[in-house]
Order: sequence, then structure tokens, then C-alpha cells
Amino acid sequence: MATVLIVDDSAVNRKLLITLLGGDGHLTLEASDGLEGLRLARAHRPQLVISDIMMPTMDGYGFVRAMRADPALRLTPVIFYTAHYHEREAHTLAQACGVVHVLVKPSPAAELLRIVEQVMAGMRESTPSPLPEDFDREHLRLVTDKLTERAATLSAFQSRFEAAAALGAEIGVLQDQTALLETVCAQARNIFGASYAVAATADHTGSRSARFATSGIGVGEGFMAPPPLDEGPLAAMLASRVPWRSYSSSGSPADIGLPSSFPGAHAFLAVPLATRSRAYGWLCLANKLGAEEFDADDEKLLSLLSTLTGLAYENMDLHLALEAAGGVPDQDSGRAARAPRNHRP
Repeated sequence: MATVLIVDDSAVNRKLLITLLGGDGHLTLEASDGLEGLRLARAHRPQLVISDIMMPTMDGYGFVRAMRADPALRLTPVIFYTAHYHEREAHTLAQACGVVHVLVKPSPAAELLRIVEQVMAGMRESTPSPLPEDFDREHLRLVTDKLTERAATLSAFQSRFEAAAALGAEIGVLQDQTALLETVCAQARNIFGASYAVAATADHTGSRSARFATSGIGVGEGFMAPPPLDEGPLAAMLASRVPWRSYSSSGSPADIGLPSSFPGAHAFLAVPLATRSRAYGWLCLANKLGAEEFDADDEKLLSLLSTLTGLAYENMDLHLALEAAGGVPDQDSGRAARAPRNHRP
């Protein structure tokens, strides 16, 4: 059993580690940033510190540097547990300031406990060497690069969000369901940088495609068979109405339920075209240009777009039902024709 100090600005992350380590018999202390962590470390002398890196007030590197400057804490082992700064330079700086391990969130519980057990058993790196002269410069450069990267990512997301909002306004005035699917496929492919896009909606049986559209698949690539809606992971995604991301090492479209006539791809992102009352079909993107796979931001934004598309599709469905019932406005008289009292579409 050891006393472990957890330093993380996320209360959820701290609670998770406290539960995990407490269940393994360890005593835990928690701090929300480096300054609080340093105060607790000096007061309680923990046997191990598990710290995030990017935190307010004092980041993880500054926190560990302050520990190494304190004779009473300089040999205390530290594990960096973070979703960021896992690049090669970050590992180099972590090694320079005597950090035992760098774990990337989320790590399996068994792996984290194994690392803690190793450290407690004395399987740690040797006494940290003095910090290199260029540590401050490298630290500052790494933090600056990460903030620049975050700003660029935020700017890109905002631009894509604005493009998705504009598309929502565009599809709101369309009156044809096939044109709707074609427009959404083409624009979603552009917004997300996908190699190709496919959208399909089900017929009344739910097993076959009533309509489908593609973008990014050349005419000369052969006949495109309608994708089935009751087979493979895409069918499971539609049934659960939960967005689905996948990476297929084989690159076969059949792995996700697309016909073999579709181009091969490794990365996929699919979302349901649905409203609260009904799931109509799905929209699927294949291969993200410039990246190995789609990410969580892609999923959130495409889900928003799919919701707008589902609502537009449902409105068109209702219009077709009214038209079949004779209840749409008469274009000559401008008045709505009444359907027979007991007639149902």
C-alpha cells in the first residue's frame, strides 16, 4: 500500500483514479493543479505522484521541476497521465525531469495498476540528472506549439461548424428527397475532407434502400449497387442510433456492410439520419484526407448535420403523405384540398 498524490484539473479523472487506486489498497490525495499538488506533496510526502500535464496555474512540467528542486521531494517518482503532450519531445522532457512513465488517457485499468505496482516495487528510473540548460526553452516551445495547435484546431472546427450551419439552411428549402441526399453527401464530403460519402434511406420494409446517393465515387468506377440497410455494422449503428467510427485494416467496404462494388477504404464515420419518431437511414464518410481516421470532433459535427438532414427528410415525407391524401395546397386556387374524412395515407 502506498500514498499516491493525483494532480489533475478534471474532477472526473481524479475520481476515476481514486476509485481505481483505492480499490487496489492505496491511500490517495488529490489536487486540481500544480500549485495545490506541490503544497500537498510537501505536507504529506507521497510515495508516488500521478499528474496531468496541461493544467491551470502551474502545468505538469512546472510542478515536477518544483518537486525536483525540493530536496525532500526530488526522488519522488512521477507518472504523467495525460491525453496531451505524448509527442516525442514531451517524452524527452519528461525523461529529463525524472518522470518514470508517460501514460496516455485513457489507459486500461490493468495497465495503470501494473505501472503503479512496478514503481512501488522499486522498478523506477535512476536518480534524475540535473535539468538540461535548454529545458526552459524546450518547455516553453512545447507549450507554445501546443497552444498554437489548439488555436488552429478551434479555428478549423469553427469554420466547419459555419459550413455545416450554412448547409442546414440550404437543405431546408429543398423539396426532393433524392436531391437532399445528394446535396448532403457532396457538402459533407467537402466539409470533413472525406474520400467519398454515401447516404441511404430505407424503404417501408427497412431492409432495402429506397434512395441512396454518393459523392466522390467516379462514374467510371462501375455500377454502384444500393447498399443494404439490414446487414453489417451500418445496420447495427442505424438500429442503435449511435454514431459509429471505425478503422478497417483490410480496407474492404464489405467490412462495414457496403457492397463490394464500392471503393476500398480504411477509416469510416457513420451517423443515423433520424428524428425522435423514426430512423430513416444513414450517412457514411470514408477515409479522412490527411489523417488516419476520423475523430470525436468529426463525429459531433456530423451528428449535428445528420439531425438537420433527418428533420428535412421527415418534413418531405410528411409533405408526400399529405399530397397522397389530397391535403396539400391546390396550386390553382391556393386552397388546400380536403382529404376524405376516413382516408389515411
